[in-house]
Amino acid sequence: MLLIATVVFIGLLILGYFLVRSVQFVNRLRREATGLKKYNKYLLERVEVLNLAERITHLGSWEIFVESGQVKWSDELYKVYGFKNDNFLPDTHINEQVIAPEYRDKVNKELKSAIDNKTSFAVEYQIVQPSGARKYVLGQGFYIEGEDKLVGTIQDITELKEAVLKLRINESLLREAEMVSHSGSWEWIDGKEFILWSDEMYNIHGFLPHSVFVNFAFYKGLVHDDDLYAFMQNFNKAKKDKLPFKINYRIVLPGGETRHVLTTAEYKRIGLNENYAYIGNTQDVTQLREAEVQLEEKIAELNRSNHDLEQFAYVASHDLQEPLRKIQAFGDRLKDKYAGQMNAEAQDYISRMRGASERMRALIDDLLAFSKLTRGNKGFSKLKLGDIVRKTLSDLDFTIELKKATVNIDLEDDEIDGVESQLIQLFQNLIGNSLKFTNQNEPPYISISCTTKYGYELSITEINKNQIFYVIEIKDNGIGFETEEAMKIFDIFHRLHSRADYEGTGIGLAICKRITDNHSGFIFAEGKSDEGATFVVVLPKKQIK
Repeated sequence: MLLIATVVFIGLLILGYFLVRSVQFVNRLRREATGLKKYNKYLLERVEVLNLAERITHLGSWEIFVESGQVKWSDELYKVYGFKNDNFLPDTHINEQVIAPEYRDKVNKELKSAIDNKTSFAVEYQIVQPSGARKYVLGQGFYIEGEDKLVGTIQDITELKEAVLKLRINESLLREAEMVSHSGSWEWIDGKEFILWSDEMYNIHGFLPHSVFVNFAFYKGLVHDDDLYAFMQNFNKAKKDKLPFKINYRIVLPGGETRHVLTTAEYKRIGLNENYAYIGNTQDVTQLREAEVQLEEKIAELNRSNHDLEQFAYVASHDLQEPLRKIQAFGDRLKDKYAGQMNAEAQDYISRMRGASERMRALIDDLLAFSKLTRGNKGFSKLKLGDIVRKTLSDLDFTIELKKATVNIDLEDDEIDGVESQLIQLFQNLIGNSLKFTNQNEPPYISISCTTKYGYELSITEINKNQIFYVIEIKDNGIGFETEEAMKIFDIFHRLHSRADYEGTGIGLAICKRITDNHSGFIFAEGKSDEGATFVVVLPKKQIK
């Protein structure tokens, strides 16, 4: 019995031992399983991050097993290659077909070299998607000797290549633009001795591109001796306070030729770091300077001509009119003193002589008025448009009363920049024409109105579209004129009617045109024979300097 009890006890001890060991083993398996689950979850998260990174960077990964020829693509690689689904397994044939034909030998040589030399590779090439679209890609990878396979990535770099191409095109356009405009660019970075020049900078200064090293000491030697002091003063003042500058000066080319240049520059931050530099532009303005000299000579010549014109005006107003006054005076004396002794023919001769002298006096007066306007009087001031018209009508009140004319005014007291004497003369000539060329069948009726409009509302090609203008209409019921005469009537000495029918010199409307030109305005005429005429005057509210 004792023996049996001992055996049972030992058996229970062994069973208990194994039971405890089993529980410990199960617990350990549970811990390992939990750890594996966590690790698997971590791996899945990393895979998801990797897939996301591939999608963001348009980068796909691949594997090629050398012995078996098996090919594996990542999900993103299907998209890079242009396949809409990834429900097929790629092979070496498909893997090669996506490469553009002209790049296949190049890529195969890189892969073979990586296998033979057991090394890495990197190659740019084009692929052709199923849609026919071409893409630039960058292929990178390496050979794993132990597994006898190639692994790598394919990144879509089409946008980058296009950006680089556009940059090269822009650089080419910039170089061409610099050549056309004879304008070069340069950069002088703080703390650096040498100044970076574009190709055109070398050309402007008479050197082959990149044939010399440029620093400030070298550049000073190119500045003309007579301009060096002013150049240094301007430059040192700007550089001291990091200010922009603009300097006109002359340079002397290696061959001894002198050129005029204009240099402008600004002090700016460049790059991502705390780097600053003067960024500048130097333009060859020799031709412009020569044109300015020629223009100055022409202006001097014009001033001399204007002086001669003023002298002529003086002669016309004094020396020419004095004989006319004597002709008129002696003609009056002959008529008054000897009228009874002269026959009708002699009296007619004297009348014709006096009439001719009166016309000569009127012609000289009008020519003087026109010449003064040609020289221009820019003494603009703020005026009331209504006051100008009313003052003009006051000067013409005798003629208005004599003609029994009706004048209707629809004007506000709007302010306008103008020369008072010229505007009065403008309206006096226009209203005077309406009183002169009247229809004998009905009393004269003249309407004067004004509206305010922007330039873009008017069908005038040369007008400033954003400026405010007064559009003044002077309309009458007189004899009018034919439509084809509308533009000719503003020519000097142009007449629509004979002197026997209507007096005048043919200069009045030319004076009106000159006055509107002096005010940066416009004048037009509309009419119909026997139905009246309308003159439209367009004047800016404010004069723009």
